[in-house]
Amino acid sequence: MAATSDSATAGGRSRSSNIVFAGDRTVSRRLAHRHSRHVRLLKISLPLLALVTSGLFLLVVLGGKGVGPAMPSLQIPQIVADNLKMKNPHYEGFNADGGRYWVKAETAQQDLKSLTLVHLEGITGDLLDAKKQKTHLVAARGIFDNKASTLELQDSIRVTGDGGLNATLTHAMIQTKEGIITSDQPSTIAMGAGTILSNQLTIRQKTKEYTFVDNVRAHMKTKAPVAAAAEDPSAPKAMPFGKPGEPVDVSANRLDVDDTKKTALFTGKVVATQAGATLSAPEMSVSYEGEVAPTGSETAETAQAKTEEPGTKVKSIIARDSVVLVQASGETATSQTAQFDAASQVAVLDGDVVLTQGDDKKAVGDRAEYNQAAQTMVLTGPVVVTQGANVLKGRRLVFNQTTNKMQLTAPTDATAGRISAHFVKPAQSATKASEDDADPSAGGIPFGATFKTDPNAPYDVTAMRLDVDDNAKTALFSGDVITLQGNFTIRSAEMTAYYNGKAGLGRSADGDTSAGASLTQIRAKKNVSIVAKDGQKATGDWAEVNVKTNLATLGGAVVLTQGKNIVKGNKLLIDLNTGQVTIKTEPPAGTAKSTASAGGVSTDSDGNLKLDRPSAVFYPGQLMGKKQKPAAPEVDGWQSRTAP
Repeated sequence: MAATSDSATAGGRSRSSNIVFAGDRTVSRRLAHRHSRHVRLLKISLPLLALVTSGLFLLVVLGGKGVGPAMPSLQIPQIVADNLKMKNPHYEGFNADGGRYWVKAETAQQDLKSLTLVHLEGITGDLLDAKKQKTHLVAARGIFDNKASTLELQDSIRVTGDGGLNATLTHAMIQTKEGIITSDQPSTIAMGAGTILSNQLTIRQKTKEYTFVDNVRAHMKTKAPVAAAAEDPSAPKAMPFGKPGEPVDVSANRLDVDDTKKTALFTGKVVATQAGATLSAPEMSVSYEGEVAPTGSETAETAQAKTEEPGTKVKSIIARDSVVLVQASGETATSQTAQFDAASQVAVLDGDVVLTQGDDKKAVGDRAEYNQAAQTMVLTGPVVVTQGANVLKGRRLVFNQTTNKMQLTAPTDATAGRISAHFVKPAQSATKASEDDADPSAGGIPFGATFKTDPNAPYDVTAMRLDVDDNAKTALFSGDVITLQGNFTIRSAEMTAYYNGKAGLGRSADGDTSAGASLTQIRAKKNVSIVAKDGQKATGDWAEVNVKTNLATLGGAVVLTQGKNIVKGNKLLIDLNTGQVTIKTEPPAGTAKSTASAGGVSTDSDGNLKLDRPSAVFYPGQLMGKKQKPAAPEVDGWQSRTAP
């Protein structure tokens, strides 16, 4: 077959045409046959594939139900924390105030649940504040929050600081940027000032503040005075609390320490003990010197060596709101406040002061000041001292524990400067005096029972001043002394009361404080006068009263007056049981009676005769009463006359 081609130009464009002859259909047939084969293959393969898929699905379902062979499990790799463990990690940061912190650990594991948390083991860390004071941390394990900059420590925690801070904890939370350490479990803190235990703890490193809460127990060191080393063990102990230089143990509900202000405040059921003495109060503040945790670069060993001295010592202690102090020997003191100054060794109790010894000895006032160095106590205010039924009243009481001497006065701005004493006699039956001087027939002039009084009546004394010597068992009243007993009064410039037992505020030699004072005798001197209830009066240079026998003796230049009756001599005897009075004259001291002379005649040291005779002027109507008029007494050696 032949093929032709024709080309023409139309509209300026050329055109060509191809004519395919019957001989070119071979290719088309070949393509058609290939397509047919593919179609036949798909008709067979697609049903087979569907059948196989259904079979596999059926096998899977039956295998899950336990029918047929089990399908092998597929192991999918997982990412776990052990796969992310780091060796010797290091974290550090800076605070806004210029401080710095860094934490190291032996290992660290990322928490995949919270990517900001890292679990640490074998932890060490340091917190450095703006003043370059370092706090060192050690713990067995913990969790570091990188976002919050907090470190939670657990197990075997030790926190140490430059200069002696040493804390042992079981759980702690540290805010690294703020420099705050808290613990909600029991902790033990050792500082320069002592050791503190509590159930909860907060340490603010920047402000140097420490807060202890719940079951707080503190052991505080004090510095003993220089003289304490040579102190006699038998010497009187501290008043009113403990013993200087001994440590103080305190328990409370809470303790706040401010190491900048050098103060420690205990609150809530505060109980402090020292050398067997106990102080109880709702609140107690302690002022100290030195550093609880000193700044600087000194090592803990250096700081500890300083605290052995101790470098940190208590300066003062102030207890407030109903303070109770109890000494080991049993003496107690109560007041509104109590302040102890370690430097001056002075303790001051203020407000409603009550001092008690034994069962019946008590002293009350507004303020009590104890001087440990001088071993003195000064009680001021309206002072009242009681011992059983005996009572002393004044405005100022000074007691020296070393000498066992006591002085009671009253400033002139109150009670006209007068002090008072009330002595109660033990109940007893009237006792007849057995002395020869009490016998009216022994050369004297008897009078009626004008001085009779109740032998059991108390003695009431007022004066300007009272000095008690508990060693000598004497109480000296001075300054216009007035002594009242029953129906008669003794007035003198001075009066000494003698007693048995203990009248002061100290202890006896055997430590007994319960042996109360019992009045035995009084002696008045200087311008002495005795006045009976009916006005009968006797004057002399001195007077003595035997409290047991109720016999009073007036001596010296004695003058007895009863109305217009006057009797003079050098000795007056008064039986207070009967009221009978006898006046007589005895040889003065240094003379001896002559055996050859008549009564009333004596010789002096040179052998010269000397008459010692009483004189009397009687008005019979006043002497024995107006119904009878006796003659003048006729006693050998007496000079007497009867007035009309």
